[in-house]
Amino acid sequence: MDKRAISLAALLLCSVSLAAPVPDSCPAIGRNGVAELHRDWLMTGWERNAGDPPFNFRKDLGRYYDFTRTDLSLFDDFDPELKVRTTADDYGKVWYGLVPRFRSVHHKITEQPTVVAAGPRYSHSVMEFAFEVTPNEGAPMYLVSRTSILWRCGVDGWKIFREHNSARPADAAVYRNAR
Repeated sequence: MDKRAISLAALLLCSVSLAAPVPDSCPAIGRNGVAELHRDWLMTGWERNAGDPPFNFRKDLGRYYDFTRTDLSLFDDFDPELKVRTTADDYGKVWYGLVPRFRSVHHKITEQPTVVAAGPRYSHSVMEFAFEVTPNEGAPMYLVSRTSILWRCGVDGWKIFREHNSARPADAAVYRNAR
C-alpha cells in the first residue's frame, strides 16, 4: 500500500469513529436535549425562594454534573477565588459558601439557549439571563449573566463538562423588562 492509500484509510477510520451515533441517553432535542437541560439547570437548579430547604448542590443540581470526574472545567465569576474547578464537588463548595447568604434568587432568560452540536459525544450551548439576588440583609442586586456550557454524553445522559459563567451588574429595569 502506498502512503496515500494508508492516509486515506486512516482518515476514513477516524471519520467513522467520529460519526458514531449519540447514545439514546443523549437526545439531540426534547426534555433531555441540551437546550432544555440548560434551561432547567438555571430555572430549577439555581432558582431559590425565601423559605426553601437549605441549598444542597448534589441534590439540587446533581442531574447536570458528573460527580465521578476529575477532568471538568467549571468557572463562575461569582467564585470569590475566581478559580477553575475540576470536580463538581469542588465547584459545589463555591455555592455552599454563597447561596446561604441569599434570601432568594430569581432568573429570567433573556436569550434562549443556542445549541451547537460539537461532535457525537459533545454539544455546546450558550444562554443569557437576568437575575435578581436578594441577600438575607440588604437590597436586591440585579445582574445579567452569559453562560456557556460544553456538555459531554455518557451512559447517564448529558452532563456538564466545561462551564463558564460571567455576570455584570444591571439595573432593576433590565430584570423587570426581561421576559
